[in-house]
Amino acid sequence: MNYYQYNAEDFAADDDFKEWVSQPTPRSEAFWRGFLADYPERYYQVEEGRRLVEGLRQLPGPPVSERQISGVWTRIEGTLSTTERQAPSRWLIRRQRWQLAASVALLLALGWLVRSYLPEAPSPLAASQPATQQQWIEATNEADQTMPLQLPDGSRIDLGRNSRLKYPKEFTGSLREVYLTGDAFFDIEKNPQKPFMVYTNGLITKVLGTSFHVSAPLYAPSVTVSVRSGRVSVYADKATPSQDPEAAGVVLTPNQRAVFQRKEAIITKGVVDKPIFLIPESEKRLFAFEEAPAQEVFAALEKAYGLEVVFDEEVLKKCSLTVNLSEEDLYQKLEVICKVLGAQYKFIDGQVIIYSRGC
Repeated sequence: MNYYQYNAEDFAADDDFKEWVSQPTPRSEAFWRGFLADYPERYYQVEEGRRLVEGLRQLPGPPVSERQISGVWTRIEGTLSTTERQAPSRWLIRRQRWQLAASVALLLALGWLVRSYLPEAPSPLAASQPATQQQWIEATNEADQTMPLQLPDGSRIDLGRNSRLKYPKEFTGSLREVYLTGDAFFDIEKNPQKPFMVYTNGLITKVLGTSFHVSAPLYAPSVTVSVRSGRVSVYADKATPSQDPEAAGVVLTPNQRAVFQRKEAIITKGVVDKPIFLIPESEKRLFAFEEAPAQEVFAALEKAYGLEVVFDEEVLKKCSLTVNLSEEDLYQKLEVICKVLGAQYKFIDGQVIIYSRGC
C-alpha cells in the first residue's frame, strides 16, 4: 500500500488505518511509527486523517431497529422456555421473566452511559511516541496579526493568521525540518551543513540560509513560495524511486516565486507581484541615464532586482536611452524602456524577456 500518496481523506477511508485509530495493537503502532519515521513530512496528513476517523466515531449511533428488538426478545423467550421446563412454579417463571427483562434494560442503559461519558481515547500518535524521540512544538496563530517565532537555531518566523507551524524543540541530525499550514515569512540562519526544510501541502522548500515567504492554506489548490534573499530549492513532496525529486523542481532567487498546483503536482516559476530593490537606496541614481546603451540599462535592472534580462544584443546594439527612472518600480521601468526602444517584455520562467526589432 503506497500510503505516501494519501491525503487525510484517503487515510480516513482506509480500513487498516481506521482499525489502528479505533483499536491500536502493538503491530499496527509499530507500522505507523515506522511510516512516520521514514516520512515525517506526512505527519499532518496522518493526524488530520486520525481526527476524521475519531470524529466519525463520536457521531451518534443508528437507532435500534424493530428487527433487532424482536431478535433480543426471541432469545429471551428461548431462555424462558428452557426455564419453564425445569421449574414447575408459575410464580418463579414470572419472576425470572421480569429479572431477564430488567437485566436487558440495565445492560442497554449501561452501554449508553459508557459511550457517553468515557473520556476521549488518546491519539495513537501521541501514545506510541517513545520518550526518547524528538520533541515537537506546534504553534498556532489565531490572532488578527502575525505571530513572531524564534526557532532553536536562531531563525525567525512571522506566522500568519490562521496558520500553524510544527517544529522540533531542538534541531538534531543533518536537517532542520518544520511543517507549515497557512502563511509564514521565514528568515533563516545560514548553516550549509544543515539545510532548512519546510514541508507544506505536498511541496518542499529547501534552503541553506535566506528569507522567503510561503503561502499554503490547508485546502487551497496551490502553494506559493516567494524569495526575498538568497536561493531556494522548491520541489514536489513525492517519492520517486528512479529520480531525485529535487531534480524535478526549480531554484528560486530574489524576486522570483514558484506556484505549485497540488492536484497536478506542477510547479511554475515566475516573478513576484512587487519586486523589491536589492541594492542600497543610495544607488537609485544609477537609473538616471543619458545616452546610455540598452545593454547598460538592462545590466542596471539585473543588478537592482536580481532578475536576468534576456535580449538580443545584436538587434539592440545601436539603441540608447536618456531617461531618469530612479523612482519607478520594476514594471514602470520596463514600460518606459520598452516604449523608448519600440520593444515589448514578458516574464517567462522567472526571467525578463525583451522582444525588439531594433532602433
